[in-house]
Amino acid sequence: MFKAPAEGRVKTRLGKSIGDARAVELYRWLGARQLSVVPEFWSMEVRYAPDEAEKLIGDWLGTGVSLASQGEGDLGERMFRAVAQALGVFGTEKAIVLGADCPSVNQALLLEAERRLDAADVVIGPSLDGGYYLIGMKVAHEALFDRIAWSTDSVYEVTMNRIRDLALSVAVLEAREDIDDLQSLRSQREFIDPDVWAEIGIE
Repeated sequence: MFKAPAEGRVKTRLGKSIGDARAVELYRWLGARQLSVVPEFWSMEVRYAPDEAEKLIGDWLGTGVSLASQGEGDLGERMFRAVAQALGVFGTEKAIVLGADCPSVNQALLLEAERRLDAADVVIGPSLDGGYYLIGMKVAHEALFDRIAWSTDSVYEVTMNRIRDLALSVAVLEAREDIDDLQSLRSQREFIDPDVWAEIGIE
């Protein structure tokens, strides 16, 4: 789930500290890096927002990436639609959703998420800010995305409560940190390409 890399649309909190242009450059790198660690044998589709950003997204990611707009609704509605279409229209057995905010996510972690879905109904990777960086399932459960206060520190807790309410089994991955502001950017420096770090000019 990607946003168009445009000033004032991505990494807005971080942009207040390092400038919107630098925040966009970082987001562009984060997104490209995230795609680079997706296993080659997975079917992958980038869902982008807003709908009119197809050319901007295509220019950024290139022609070799399958693209589809996220469509209308809040984040939960858009995520549920992506999962439901992956499992229904495309006929995949498992669907995993992730964004571009967590630079420590690597291929080994993605493979672990896929493997743990063999035995669990849901797999989830909590982020340190109270949300999650990854969620996957074998059946599209709308309740896991409905009426959630997105971008708050209660997202993970509410989602886990919904999982329990539905009596679903869940596999929880290692907690990771998203990059949302200057503090989290600095704490994730080891995962940032040195050239990118130099380009955004963080001391």
